[in-house]
Amino acid sequence: KMATSTTYNKQQIIEMIRNKNVLIEFRKSKHAKSQKWENYLQVFVNGYSQCFISCTKCHCVLSWKSNDGTNVMDKHDKACKQQSASSSTQQSIKSFWSTNNGVQKQLVISTKRKLANVLAECCATDNLAFNFVNGVGFIELTENLMKAGQQLGSGVSIDEVLPDARTISRHINIIYNFRKQQLISYLVTMNYYVITVDFWTESKTKIHYGGVTIHTYSEEYGLLVFVLACKPYDLPNQSADNIRLFTDSILESYGLVLDKVKYVVSDNENKMRASFRSNIVRIGCATHFINKIIEHALCKPNIDCDAIQQLFNDIHDIVVYLRSCHDQSKLSKKLQLFSKTRWNSSYEMISSFIDVFPELNCVVTDKDRKSILARIDFDELLAFAKYLKHFVDVTELLSSENTPTIHLVLLFKHRLINLSKPNENDPESLQKFKKYFEDQIPTYWELDDKEINKRHAQQTNASFDSEAESPQQISLLSNGSNDFLSECYDQPSAAGVVAINDEFKRYLQSNDTLIDNEDLLTFWKRQKNLYPILYSIVCDILIIPASNTAVERLFSASGHAVTDTRTRLSAQKLDKLMFIKKNLSILKKIFGKSGKLYKHDLDFHSTNQKGEKRSHENLSSFDGNDIVDLNDSNDDSEEW
Repeated sequence: KMATSTTYNKQQIIEMIRNKNVLIEFRKSKHAKSQKWENYLQVFVNGYSQCFISCTKCHCVLSWKSNDGTNVMDKHDKACKQQSASSSTQQSIKSFWSTNNGVQKQLVISTKRKLANVLAECCATDNLAFNFVNGVGFIELTENLMKAGQQLGSGVSIDEVLPDARTISRHINIIYNFRKQQLISYLVTMNYYVITVDFWTESKTKIHYGGVTIHTYSEEYGLLVFVLACKPYDLPNQSADNIRLFTDSILESYGLVLDKVKYVVSDNENKMRASFRSNIVRIGCATHFINKIIEHALCKPNIDCDAIQQLFNDIHDIVVYLRSCHDQSKLSKKLQLFSKTRWNSSYEMISSFIDVFPELNCVVTDKDRKSILARIDFDELLAFAKYLKHFVDVTELLSSENTPTIHLVLLFKHRLINLSKPNENDPESLQKFKKYFEDQIPTYWELDDKEINKRHAQQTNASFDSEAESPQQISLLSNGSNDFLSECYDQPSAAGVVAINDEFKRYLQSNDTLIDNEDLLTFWKRQKNLYPILYSIVCDILIIPASNTAVERLFSASGHAVTDTRTRLSAQKLDKLMFIKKNLSILKKIFGKSGKLYKHDLDFHSTNQKGEKRSHENLSSFDGNDIVDLNDSNDDSEEW
């Protein structure tokens, strides 16, 4: 049966929309030539056009005929702006407009296609990475732009809204001051904290930087890591006294001091050991120990590891050759290069080499490299890579910032020693290589407690001998970090009867275990009422990171900020950028997103969050005009 044309009145149209009638459609009118039509769709019923249009902003239904032109739209545009600016709670037709109708889906698809084109052109013209659209900052920017567009409408030029580059730069100072005051107020409430310290030199500007991060724990937010500074090191030299002075000055700016009940994690250079020798407990970075052992095993001469070192050098030679002669593009995967300063880079190079090994005969054309490739024993290479994978697993587990790691150090040290014991199934070259690690790990990888060192020496020689008789193999391509961790623990012991007032003994005899993927701090939070003394000790100890990965990642991020086209960026501004980059997300989580830097700012979220209460009332004063004005910046000499 053919559909017949029927004309409906306005009330009938609204009723059909309210009931989500499938016959209702919204399309672009064939008369849509004026720009006014950008915000309007014509109403169709059962495929036939009606004398009505709908505003895409407020979803009002308006009477319209073709001879009306754009007069109806002109009048409604004025009323629509007034309506969007008012706080009226009158129910609009938007309540009845289905969000799943075909027209809206088509509009979303069309808009997404247009944005894809614009973003592709943006990446090309501004030299931006394609994945910049996945950044948290970009997503928040687009959300605010959409809300601004809804408030302002199409009558405002984009040039009127977008700020100048200098204004953005000066706002970095304002945001930094505001967020730093928030962080200071929050750290005052913390009873336990640990810092990590390290130094580096930026390769392009040759400026020497010092970085400090702080680790603490909150029952509400869990393990927290904040960046305190990534400041230029401006003292005459890197003596122990100057390094300590530099660190103390950063802590003092946050109202913090180091004393005997606090800890610092640093690398294991002599200057760092000397800097934090007095009035502080220094913990050596475990991943630095591991990296140094691997580096010496692969590069140090006369240690009876000649065969593995030759294998490693052969692989390195071929990788360097392929990368330098531009044959890299012929391979299915990019080859990674070994670097002494980049953790796990030896394994990354070997792993990438194994992945493309079947392709190399067709790619390598140099006669000398072909002979090098021919003498590589692939089975020996696989065994070598599987052994190094254990160290990669340990490094990754000890580098976590979101879960406790310090309790894993002794376990992993024992585990690696036992995995390094000779196995008759290994190639002879790998047996000698393992023997070097078995002998050197106890001396390279130092523990900072004398009593633990004593017990560790006893356990290394006795309690783990049985495990070494049948070492387990880990697949090269598996992500066996969890398996590696589970193999380090004993089975729960049988419960016994102990005195009810002996908290420590009660815990040792308990059968409490972790639930699913629960970390230790969450576990102890559950046990807080049963073991209050132990819980207090745990909060003080488990916040200590096993490595200074947090500050290493800070330097990596700052290196990405200073590019060949951005060398004018001052060291002071870089410090503020890194502070905001690393701390903004968690500070927004703690203090909420509704805080405004100025009283006269209009907050897009204000109507939705009006009733919310901030968790830290003492920061209410910072929501006013206490922050410096835009024109009071002291960074005019910096890059915008």
